[in-house]
Amino acid sequence: MKLFIIPSWYPTAIHPESGSFFRDRASILHRNGIEVIIGAPVTHSLKDFFRYSPNNAIQMDIDGGLPTYLLETINIFPNMEKLFFKRYKKSAIIIFNKLLETHGLPDVVMIHSSLWAGGALGEILNKNDIPFVLTEHLKEFLISNGFSTFQKNIIHNTYSMASQILLSSSPLKNAISKNFNTHKSKLNLLPNPVDEHLFTLRKIPESKSQFTIICISLFRPEKRIDLVLESFNNLVHSGIKAKLKLIGDGPLKHEIENQIQKLGISDLVELPGYLSQIRIVEELHNSHLLVLASDIETFGMVLIEAQACGLPVVATDCGGPRDIITPESGILVKSGSVSELTHGLKKMLHNLHNYNPDTIREGTIRIFGTGAYTNSIKNIVEKVISNSA
Repeated sequence: MKLFIIPSWYPTAIHPESGSFFRDRASILHRNGIEVIIGAPVTHSLKDFFRYSPNNAIQMDIDGGLPTYLLETINIFPNMEKLFFKRYKKSAIIIFNKLLETHGLPDVVMIHSSLWAGGALGEILNKNDIPFVLTEHLKEFLISNGFSTFQKNIIHNTYSMASQILLSSSPLKNAISKNFNTHKSKLNLLPNPVDEHLFTLRKIPESKSQFTIICISLFRPEKRIDLVLESFNNLVHSGIKAKLKLIGDGPLKHEIENQIQKLGISDLVELPGYLSQIRIVEELHNSHLLVLASDIETFGMVLIEAQACGLPVVATDCGGPRDIITPESGILVKSGSVSELTHGLKKMLHNLHNYNPDTIREGTIRIFGTGAYTNSIKNIVEKVISNSA
């Protein structure tokens, strides 16, 4: 079984964090016997102009056993999406033709996101009778009027050509079903996977002197790190001894640093920046709970990673977490509310003894483990091949 994977964004030297979950997923499939080849047309923001070394050639690498082809460009039309898309489409076709030339025809192509890789390659795949499945991840599907008319037209057109459209959560599926309802029959749930061999079961850390709360997130507005800090501040002022680790980075870093100083909790909050997966696992093992306070999430990878380690979670009911958190694994709270999040954290800390790490891990792996994901992909690919014959 040969699978071409075309992600709309992917890790690069400039942004190693971007699309890392696409690489992780491809690695899982590769380890489980599927031949995977990755071709990624990556367009960097114009803001990255001085960090980017122009190179019009395709970069090829064997990344953990995965043949990976990257073609990086700069978006020189940041406010002109039609011109941007025309240029992006050219890069995507160059990458795809390179995969065909080097590796021959695939059984199926998996494209991560209609915007923009699906829109760029749908017609050429359809014309050459190469079946493709599409996965969606963008938070804009959960936002009213999240797309421009031009983007909606691309999405509709791509959906009409895709064999299947795979969604990571029921809120995402419901939103797409409502707004792109002519394609309902193609919509299927495919939860994101967690690598249980990497995210291993932790031993419960001692909590006699101080609790450790961990938050792993990009520092962007919708992640609501401000709510995490306000709630944590309420927590410690209520007499609970705790420290907070904010793992990540992003455009709001300075605002977050200023808020920490303003709240007077600098000695209780750590900002280690981006960490490798191995380091993240270590931090999860040394924490008592994970918190997520987003306004919107199509899924919530950090939740299943924490739960695979047996760590309970407190998260806002902002979309994807609804499919992940159970009474045995954590607490869902109303989004956008400092008081609700504070209450959830207090409730969790007072009842940590009720959250069994083995139970949390077992339930998570059963639904989101690598075996479940690989079997789902194999069944999907086999069905698509059969229907295309």
